[in-house]
Amino acid sequence: MTVWRAFDVPLAGYVNLFSEAIEVTEARVTDLFWPVDDGLQVITSDYSGQHREATHEVYSFLITTKSALERWLPLRKAFRDRWLPDGRRISFKQLREPMRRRAYPHFLDLAGSLPANLVTVMIDNRVGSFVEGGPQALASVLDDCFVPGASSGSIEKIYRLGLFVAMIQAGLRREDQPSLWISDHDETLDSFDKRERFGRLATYLTFGLTGRANSAEQSFMTTEAKDLPDWVEDLASIPDIAAGACASLSSKLPLFMRQKTWAVGIAYGDGIDWRAKTFGDWLSAPHGLLRHVLLRLAPDGKGDIRASVQKFARRSKATEALPKL
Repeated sequence: MTVWRAFDVPLAGYVNLFSEAIEVTEARVTDLFWPVDDGLQVITSDYSGQHREATHEVYSFLITTKSALERWLPLRKAFRDRWLPDGRRISFKQLREPMRRRAYPHFLDLAGSLPANLVTVMIDNRVGSFVEGGPQALASVLDDCFVPGASSGSIEKIYRLGLFVAMIQAGLRREDQPSLWISDHDETLDSFDKRERFGRLATYLTFGLTGRANSAEQSFMTTEAKDLPDWVEDLASIPDIAAGACASLSSKLPLFMRQKTWAVGIAYGDGIDWRAKTFGDWLSAPHGLLRHVLLRLAPDGKGDIRASVQKFARRSKATEALPKL
């Protein structure tokens, strides 16, 4: 079943490449996405690769619905009662702590029981700016979307985030469907003014991709908002782990195979982070209802920027001879 609502907006640049690649992949992989267009749509997000040594920026989004979430909450409570009764949070950076480490595979099983889409976007740093003319030129045109004096790096990150949110809204949300987006709280969204400006940017970009003038309301908050329900922490931990693991696996994952769709086995090799390996092994085996899609943007051998869509999967007969992931 086709779930992705493909769009063709050449001016959208790289996200247009992503939409085209998703459309091609979904034609072959029929379970690429879970439908999330019934009732309130709920999105949580997290990011990785924002440090000097990183070779990629990674943005991860979990998209589900209120009704699916409500069915999942009793399973979450059972997990919490058994593995983390003291309320400590699961996060990729903290998984070395013994109690969290023991809980980690069981948390992944919990995540897999949620009907949802986990969309992770990995951007090679060689791609450069998403903005023709540079970030400051964009800020001068959309001066109601960026705080005065924002650095080029901050403008670039906010623009990318807004563009990815708009892409997800265009591809997976109905026009009349309300949504709630809960973002990781970082320096780009750490004030009311920044969040208000970002909301305008995301609205402009979504309209540019869809042409929808009367979309249902999209509420937006960060994980630092007051009086959030306790399930938000666990829901946000899923994209947190995906972003951290995919950033760690960036050098192990394939890029372009000179054909539209392909299957390949991957050997991890020595020195791989056990947290990332556990995540990759879990994704490559049957793991419930959650569906994960990795979108990658990188230069090919000729230096042209290309998009690919990747799905972790268990080896089939067609790939038996390939190394196991």
